[in-house]
Amino acid sequence: MSQLVNPLEVLKSLSDATSRLVAETSKSVVAVRAQMSRGTGVVISTDGYIVTCNHVLAGCNAVKIGKGEKTFNAKIVGTDPYNDIALLKAERGEFTPIAIGDSEKLNVGQYVLALANPFNRSQPTATSGMVTSVNSTIRGWRGATAMENIIATDAQLNPGFSGGPLIDVYGKLIGINTLTFGNEA
Repeated sequence: MSQLVNPLEVLKSLSDATSRLVAETSKSVVAVRAQMSRGTGVVISTDGYIVTCNHVLAGCNAVKIGKGEKTFNAKIVGTDPYNDIALLKAERGEFTPIAIGDSEKLNVGQYVLALANPFNRSQPTATSGMVTSVNSTIRGWRGATAMENIIATDAQLNPGFSGGPLIDVYGKLIGINTLTFGNEA
């Protein structure tokens, strides 16, 4: 016997699950403020190690991270301009690390969320989408490889999303929001 599915109940269930996922992962999303830019970072350890994008730091020496109403100084531990990634260490504070997923197991069509908090609000902003490509390569000027092994998604990345987490439906980190491409008419 076939059961009828109420489309509104399906949408409500998806909406509630997405909202819970954002609330649970928000503890691991921090604001990153460098000299001339703002971005987002994701906490990867209880002792304050934070991953963000290298371009958010823009060659600066002083970095502040924000978590709700609190702001802390952070040191730049390391940077990798080629992969546009940087590691920070907060000088103090209590941190909740994000669970780490396995980006090698991603498939095109999987649902993802992109989170960001460049303005240090109590809750991060979120956009949703799906994985549109895995292990992609971006070519730069004259065909030179700019970035390899990237995850492409159609989740909207707004200004300040750089360095924030791309998470799967389990709230696990599968990527770092780095850049956006758009068609200009």
